[in-house]
Amino acid sequence: MTAQTYTFRVHVGAEPGAVYAALTDAAALQAWLAEHAEVSLPSGGEGAGVFEFWGRYTPEGERGRQRLLRAEAGRRLAFAWALQGAETEVDITLEPEDGGTLATLAHSGVSARPSGDSYWVGDLLMLSLANLASYCEGRSIGPRCDFTALGGTEARGSTDIDAPAAEVFASLIEPAQLNRWIATQARVEPEVGGRYDFGWDHGPVKILELEPDRVLAYSWQHSWDDDDAGPEATAVRWELDGSQGRTHLTIVHSGFGGDARKTDGYQLGWLEFLASLKRMHEVGAGWRPVEQVAPVS
Repeated sequence: MTAQTYTFRVHVGAEPGAVYAALTDAAALQAWLAEHAEVSLPSGGEGAGVFEFWGRYTPEGERGRQRLLRAEAGRRLAFAWALQGAETEVDITLEPEDGGTLATLAHSGVSARPSGDSYWVGDLLMLSLANLASYCEGRSIGPRCDFTALGGTEARGSTDIDAPAAEVFASLIEPAQLNRWIATQARVEPEVGGRYDFGWDHGPVKILELEPDRVLAYSWQHSWDDDDAGPEATAVRWELDGSQGRTHLTIVHSGFGGDARKTDGYQLGWLEFLASLKRMHEVGAGWRPVEQVAPVS
């Protein structure tokens, strides 16, 4: 199978030393990334050292899959990661930017799954970088993916957002807001039966439920040329529970039947979007999404 490289970057509202500490302190890694972690860095930055993370929030979550390659305080962390039968490499560089840090992550040597997809790696990296940024900025992190609980008949996730329900709901229904965090060219007819479209080559079709500031549900088509899935093959439902200026947001994408491959892909994808939406509201006008630097190669 062809190896692929993913490269992403994110602006973090903390100086490089703080971001490096979050990447290389075991307790910090357990707070924003993994269930378990152990780190022991060599004094010279290269050679023998320990950098491992494992557990339910890590794909193929056995211990012993990572190997430290390089550690330069405040500047760079690189490690090998045995993943899907391949030796992959993660290289994270940190540069000062606008009073904070530009963190760039390149993950190379990634193999596609037996099913032929490896897009989930990109979702995992984007989710992890969003949570790294939130942790370094002193915010609560977004959801994490429990890889031991995949394979169900629906994808679901939830997060708490430090914003009123009316504002969060607006980001689910207003095209200009949708285009900031998920859509490319959103088109919405805000009524039951109305059009709901992200401008993708798949995705939402029409609104099934609409209760302002509380519920939004819409049908979902996996692919416009998917002959065995009609335009309402699955459904996405958002529920908002607002209290004291905060919102508990839940998403359930149901109707997959026994197709665990599609369920698992959507599970990780929706968690990544939840983390992005949370940060958009909590960071405010200065928010920048996690950015893919170049197409997958």
